[in-house]
This record gives sequence, C-alpha cells and structure tokens, in this order.
Amino acid sequence: MTTTPPSLDAATYADLRQAVGDDALPVLLGRFRQQLGDWSVTGDPVALGAAAHGVIASSGLIGFVRLSRLCAALEAACHAGDLEEIRDLARQVAAEKAVAEAETARLIAAG
Repeated sequence: MTTTPPSLDAATYADLRQAVGDDALPVLLGRFRQQLGDWSVTGDPVALGAAAHGVIASSGLIGFVRLSRLCAALEAACHAGDLEEIRDLARQVAAEKAVAEAETARLIAAG
C-alpha cells in the first residue's frame, strides 16, 4: 500500500527554521509564495517542465515533500513527452500547489 507523504514535512521545516533563523524565514517563505503565485500549471510541455524544475528544490527545501516529488515527476513526463501523464500530473501538482500556497500563507501569518 502506498502512503501519501504529508504536504509539509515538519522536521524539514524545523531544520530550515533553525538554519536560517526567524528573521530570514519569512523572506524565504514570501519568495516561495511569490514563485507559486506566479506559476500557472499549464502550458506547453517544455515550459511546464522548466517551471516544475524550478519548484522542485524550493518546495523540497521548505518541506513540501509531496509537491517536490510531484514536480519532479511532472518534469520527467514533460521531458518524455507523455501528454496523458503530463495532464494527470499537472492536475495533481495544481492541487498540491494550492495546499502549499495556503500553508505558506498560514506560516507567514504565524510568524
């Protein structure tokens, strides 16, 4: 049975908070929020794959494990040109992106 990883890995987020400090964390979260807000999970496979690539590291760094993994799979599907897989993954990424956006807003508000 496959389990779904949590949207935000608390340990990864705590490690990031400790590494950058409480002053820099809101800046990082704000940049990530902007990155997600600027990204529409649509478009031709080349542009979509490139955009997904940009989100893999930033989402993983913050602790959005599922979003990072989905973006990696989407990037791979875009490189392979598998349109059916791209459509399926784009839907999943869009849903997880919305979760990450909401959670990032909550984290920023919480300080």
